[in-house]
Amino acid sequence: MEKVVLRVHDHPLLPFDRFYYDRCDGCSLKGYFYGGYRCNELACYAVFHKECAESKPEISHHAHPKHLLKLGQRRGRCHLCERPVGVGYFCSICDFGMHLVCAKIPPLSLQPQLSTIENYKVHEHPLSPSQTAWLAEPGNCKGCNYIIGIGDKAPYYECHRCNLYIHSTCLELFFTTDAHHNSHLKHPLKYIKSGPPSYADHRCLLCGRQFQDQLEELQLHQKYELYHCEVCNFSICMSCHGNPPPLVVVTPKTHEHQLHLIPRLLDFTCNACGTRGDRSPYFCLQCNFMIHRDCIDLPRIININRHDHRISYISHLGHGNWKCGVCRKTVDGFYGAYSCSKCSSYVVHSLCATRKDVWDMVELEGTPEEEEIAPFEVIDENTIKHMSHDHDLILNKDGMILHESKLCKACVSQINTDPFYRCEHQCGFILHQTCANMPRKKRHVLCNIPFSLQTDDSKDSSRQRKHCSLCLQHFTGFSYNLHIAYNSRTEVMDVRCGSIFEPFVHESHPHPLYYKFYTFLADAKSKCDVCHITRRHLLCCEECEFRLDFRCATLPKKVMKQRYDDHPLFLSYGENNVDGEYWCDVCEKRVDAKTWFYTCDACGVTLHVSCVVGDFSYHMPGPLSAEVNSYKMVPVVGSYKVVPNTSTYRSFCSRCHTRCKLPCILEASEDGVDVYFCSNDCYKNPWESSYY
Repeated sequence: MEKVVLRVHDHPLLPFDRFYYDRCDGCSLKGYFYGGYRCNELACYAVFHKECAESKPEISHHAHPKHLLKLGQRRGRCHLCERPVGVGYFCSICDFGMHLVCAKIPPLSLQPQLSTIENYKVHEHPLSPSQTAWLAEPGNCKGCNYIIGIGDKAPYYECHRCNLYIHSTCLELFFTTDAHHNSHLKHPLKYIKSGPPSYADHRCLLCGRQFQDQLEELQLHQKYELYHCEVCNFSICMSCHGNPPPLVVVTPKTHEHQLHLIPRLLDFTCNACGTRGDRSPYFCLQCNFMIHRDCIDLPRIININRHDHRISYISHLGHGNWKCGVCRKTVDGFYGAYSCSKCSSYVVHSLCATRKDVWDMVELEGTPEEEEIAPFEVIDENTIKHMSHDHDLILNKDGMILHESKLCKACVSQINTDPFYRCEHQCGFILHQTCANMPRKKRHVLCNIPFSLQTDDSKDSSRQRKHCSLCLQHFTGFSYNLHIAYNSRTEVMDVRCGSIFEPFVHESHPHPLYYKFYTFLADAKSKCDVCHITRRHLLCCEECEFRLDFRCATLPKKVMKQRYDDHPLFLSYGENNVDGEYWCDVCEKRVDAKTWFYTCDACGVTLHVSCVVGDFSYHMPGPLSAEVNSYKMVPVVGSYKVVPNTSTYRSFCSRCHTRCKLPCILEASEDGVDVYFCSNDCYKNPWESSYY
């Protein structure tokens, strides 16, 4: 597919035949696109009508006769309607500019002279004419659903009481109450504003949207407006009446023959996606081929956030036991789907792969695959030069047991007996082998745009404190970052959460787990079955009702030597058949044996998870950057640092006035006096404390 460079957008645009529901970045019309141009750059979702994108590059206009106006994009206000303008016609000599739609409005001398209309059949209030191109606020025509000011639809009438608007050309339909439509030429359609008849379907025959939902979205004051044929029981919405779909579609990428619209209720299975449809398919009689309108011109090669490799559209998978990599439901191999050429068993439903929360909206057909850049340079078989460190790192696979204070610089966890890389100059820099292999770019279910690996590149001794969007924990160390400019959204993941991929297998559960996002926290299912805390991001089982949040999923399975025991502690996932009671050796409170807890296999010591892993457990001991003070209300204005809680006498928390029990705590210094916080809650709510 060849991209086209046009004046209406900064990036080259890609022509498409797909049916979109979106807003045109040229004329601002929101509705269905039956072909046009779209941007194919990552995180840029601009889309244009064909006629908007192909507007004349230069015009002369009666509103500015001195100079020619050139097509382009510029910030400012239209000199005709005074609304902000992005894409439009501008003068290169002076500051004059106008919208694309305003440029199509004829001079007043050529416009018909309109008078106020008082007709109760049209509207209960008088309708006053207006000669301006745009409304002060965006509004749609009651008749055709186009934004007021689009093309030859101006001028318009308005009701000042109801904020109702209608083009003068559309008003003629309401005097006759009957109108012909290209999808139903046999009989005229009658305009109905009181809702569909009791015998009729309550959804548009063409687009399938409910009439009520259409009108609520448009914020019109009269409900259930539609066009209906009583003879054929044919009903369409206002949007499809004003912007009808084409009767014939020619797109070789979808099908080799013409596709014809069948505007009727008809049960069918779409050949492109394999799902059921109940109305108005496009059909090829020669091939007995039927397709949803939204499945026309599906992208050929794409990236999705559920898989590391590209996936390609294929019209037939063939016989097999296929399961979708997104929804985990069965994929019928005799219909279209997406598959991975590198992973023979990985397939995805067509509709699942092209969801906006899964696909990055970039088509890759004809684009060579990017070579993955490793996070390190290989020196020899056991030596690398990692992007995060200035010295060479040497691999150790001997199962060496390091001191519990030696932490991986990436995940800020103990090394245990795992293979690791250590700096050849013995400067204390250590990385797990798995952390050293974390890719620079990573696709993740949290967002459909790739994340970038960020290392701890502080120039001084202080470290940046970050907040993970998945487990909601503060941490230092490496992270995966993503900033989306168009909505100022920033997502950050620690490398522990970033290493989780689907299907996720956890020792605590016999079935694989999959990511699920809960929009409503009031949903009873949005609660972790381990800590019983409500979360938006959960790992869920498809076979049973088990749910696990990212904080519990990434708990360390082994913790080396604590002050309460000389042996390592192992994470236990609960014991159902237990006689007697367990007691925590830290807080001396009862441990529920059916919940997760840490225990020593050698001497039977038990500890609550919350007494082993705290709010500062994933912080590298040392100073924190001053600008990373997340809680601006903290009155202590001095320095902050995370310190091990290993002194003979545990420190008192300045907020809760109890002995700090966790392995790591926060120390704040002001005027030479040190105060301590044992948790984030104590750190961010110190107003009631007595510091000294």
